[in-house]
Amino acid sequence: MRLTRAGGKVGRICGVALAAIAFIGGCAVRAEAEDLKIRSPIIEAGEVEFENNFVFGRGKTTVHELEYGLTSWFKPGIELELAADPGQGLHYDATALEGFFQLTPQGKYWADLGIFAEYEQTGRTGDPRSLKIGPMIQKEVQLPGLSMLSTANVFLTKDMGAGSVGTPGLFVAAQSRLRLDPHFEPGVEYYGIVSLGEHGEEPQHRLGPAIAGRIGFREFGIDAPGGIKYDAAYLRRISGAADPSTFRFRFELEFPL
Repeated sequence: MRLTRAGGKVGRICGVALAAIAFIGGCAVRAEAEDLKIRSPIIEAGEVEFENNFVFGRGKTTVHELEYGLTSWFKPGIELELAADPGQGLHYDATALEGFFQLTPQGKYWADLGIFAEYEQTGRTGDPRSLKIGPMIQKEVQLPGLSMLSTANVFLTKDMGAGSVGTPGLFVAAQSRLRLDPHFEPGVEYYGIVSLGEHGEEPQHRLGPAIAGRIGFREFGIDAPGGIKYDAAYLRRISGAADPSTFRFRFELEFPL
């Protein structure tokens, strides 16, 4: 009986989440594909994470990533990126090596702080390699009757190699969400790209509604630790050369070892 009630609750929550994802996804019929996601500074030691991030629009991008919490402060990862131009099928685009570094114990200071670094090797001949590095900041604020979790990423980006052109850039991603229920947390996301130089491209800014949540395997009746995390967002262009709309969806499988 207890399992039936839990299954019913999870089913209703999943239904609401999928309906919200379908609604915001249906609004984004024309968008430029990019690897957009929010990265958290919190590391779970001994946990394997298999992440899948999908961005849809005029083109498509899918990123599949494997990460492992090697220690309480370091998590390495490797990712494979597939991309498709408008009207074309997916093809191999790039491989990246990543490192997450948690600098402060969770909840000990005013905010949780980490550093993210990524080296990407493109699969296209003549295209430059790229480097991304910068801080990850997360803060939970208690509100009357609930709490709000906010995360910000501020990354310096730089192309390298003979094919590199242009100036370094700044990639900013931020998310705030209300912690109404662990399975379903509504919020808002922002993404910005700014060139650091006199001859850089026009800044791009996007903003839109988001949802996130986590469902444990045991809530599905599976006797195993771990669970599934998901998040999705529909982003509208505020300014710059970004497409009018972008839809992204990510789910992650967690397996403690």
